[in-house]
Amino acid sequence: MSPLATAPAATPLAMSYAPPVPFSLPMMAVFSVINHPDRTIAHALDFDLVAVGHNEDEAIRKLRTSVKCHVEFGIRYGYVCDILSSAPPEAWDALTTDTTLKIGEPIQIRNGHLLTATRTIQDDETELSSRAA
Repeated sequence: MSPLATAPAATPLAMSYAPPVPFSLPMMAVFSVINHPDRTIAHALDFDLVAVGHNEDEAIRKLRTSVKCHVEFGIRYGYVCDILSSAPPEAWDALTTDTTLKIGEPIQIRNGHLLTATRTIQDDETELSSRAA
């Protein structure tokens, strides 16, 4: 008799599935933009996504595309728990009550939209030295 014939019958395993997690986008995404002499870096603080461009318009355009793709991919494939990933505290700490934010065009995501608010600084010698201190 084969060893397989004497093995006990397999018991079906009960598979448990996590219930869907409700998800909602924040009403507004905050972008932090730093203009360097040779490039511009844009950072979506709510998603911790970064884009680089030759100028501010290019960096923000790339970042908006990245945010849209990131959110839509997460929703479509069930990764809603991973969509929001906040930037490190030091990135948020740079925003103060004196920080001027410019409201941008909303990002269209599925049937809704995400407003954007952008803070822009020029990275010159003063900014670099104050950050190093």
